[in-house]
Amino acid sequence: MKSTDQTNRESMNKTKAKLRDQIIYFGKLLYEKGLVAGTDGNLSAKTNTGTILITASGVHKGLLNKKQIIELDINGNRISGELPASSETKLHMEIYRKVPSCSAVIHAHAPWSTAASLNNDFIDLNLLAEGKLLFGRIEVVPYQDPGSMELAELSSEAATRSRIHILKAHGVVALGQDLLQAFCTVEALEQNIRILGISRTHFPGTLQSQAGESSPELPDIL
Repeated sequence: MKSTDQTNRESMNKTKAKLRDQIIYFGKLLYEKGLVAGTDGNLSAKTNTGTILITASGVHKGLLNKKQIIELDINGNRISGELPASSETKLHMEIYRKVPSCSAVIHAHAPWSTAASLNNDFIDLNLLAEGKLLFGRIEVVPYQDPGSMELAELSSEAATRSRIHILKAHGVVALGQDLLQAFCTVEALEQNIRILGISRTHFPGTLQSQAGESSPELPDIL
């Protein structure tokens, strides 16, 4: 008969294995949807023991395998895995520390969202029905060097205010109760910003706001 400790260990290992499978799945989905390219971006998920599984540095997100997922404690210390952890590990860890309810983080180099950040301090999506319902105004975090503690601090502060924000010239960061929720948030934001950009570029003129008032022009998002 198995001891209680052995049963608990096996249960924890199964949970971690499932999370690794999910990271692989959503990494591939991000790549297939054009939300990352090659080694862009990073994904992480919190286990039921409070450790963090995160993608390794410099790995193709569409071709992930389990050896490319590293387990760390909440301070970023390695528990398992041989490859170096993501260059944005500090960002992920700061978010988990400041938003304890968060169980998953996705950083993706979504092209429309990233382009929209170049000349803006925020993106107003209130002109679109779903944009207004889901997002309203999206915060754009000022540029900081990738992988820096300065970026981690600014991004994690933004994460306390909203489930998604944009890093200027560097993509989006979404958090969720699981990877599916974080992925859906990234995908929905990218779609809304894409619609706004297409409208401004191909259908110039006025749009009706959700209050029925005419908006003289679309935000200058590109």
